[in-house]
Amino acid sequence: MTISIIMPVYNVEKYISKSINSLVNQSFKDFELILVNDETKDKSIDIALDILKDTKLNYKIINQVNSGVSVARNNGIENCSGDYIYFLDSDDYVDKEFLEKFYKRINETNADIIYCDYSHVDEKNNILVKSSTRVIEKLSSGKEMALELLKDEFSIWVGSGIYRADIIKNNNIRFDNKRKYAEDIAFIVKTLLYSEKVVGINEKLAYYLRREGAVTKSISEKHLDCYYSFKDLLEFVEENFQEEEEIIKVLKEYKLPYAICHIFSMFSRDDNYTERLLKFLSNEEIKQSLNNYKMQSLNKKYLRYYIQCKLIDKFPKCTIDLYKKL
Repeated sequence: MTISIIMPVYNVEKYISKSINSLVNQSFKDFELILVNDETKDKSIDIALDILKDTKLNYKIINQVNSGVSVARNNGIENCSGDYIYFLDSDDYVDKEFLEKFYKRINETNADIIYCDYSHVDEKNNILVKSSTRVIEKLSSGKEMALELLKDEFSIWVGSGIYRADIIKNNNIRFDNKRKYAEDIAFIVKTLLYSEKVVGINEKLAYYLRREGAVTKSISEKHLDCYYSFKDLLEFVEENFQEEEEIIKVLKEYKLPYAICHIFSMFSRDDNYTERLLKFLSNEEIKQSLNNYKMQSLNKKYLRYYIQCKLIDKFPKCTIDLYKKL
């Protein structure tokens, strides 16, 4: 059993050495590393090669015209040969026993997807969030876990899970290069839906770097994709998994309204986006999604989103003013 690690590379010369070294130092060595050079403008590839040249690791570089992380990951999928696929961004890193523990769990369970807990860190390696998910260590079905993921009951970050390659390739699952936000969640949910067995490792083995200026922090039109990625996912599920009524229901009644609330929270911070936000909220489809919101259970989080959906729908301008004062 071999593992293919796909690493997109673009302008990460400050971070890539830590990422590469975390792979060089793995106790499990039976993997191939595919560096996808997204036409980086700095010395990222040179730094990676300088580290890798003195190792016996199996690695190769694929060059592409600058097209973004999704195209790079898809390019890696097309060119990998491992039984399992792991996506590691070139600014994130893993524990030295990451692959060994995943390999052991695969042999124990023959699972299609294996995931672990992970920590959020800053650029100075400070732990920002120590534990990021509820790990379920018993074998579960992929459809069951897809529902749990969409309900925010647990999470698989793109860098915390390993996927059986045949499931991705045979079902033509790819990252949507039209989307810049939440496209990774859509990819994970699709892979879960096609997976029979999913299992977790209840250890923090991966580290997600929260960089200043990252797309998740900066305000831009890209955040609209938070809604459209889930809309695309809904259409995919309705077309291919019509029988999964609970998943369709959660997408309509929770995830789409939640995405609108996220966009509102981001855009309302900046006066430059007020007009764009109001135009987005005036769309009848968006209004309907806000009205579809249902609390998944009675708690503060779901109640907060319920109130937010009602305020955004009925009083968008006043709610924008309110958010600016908070």
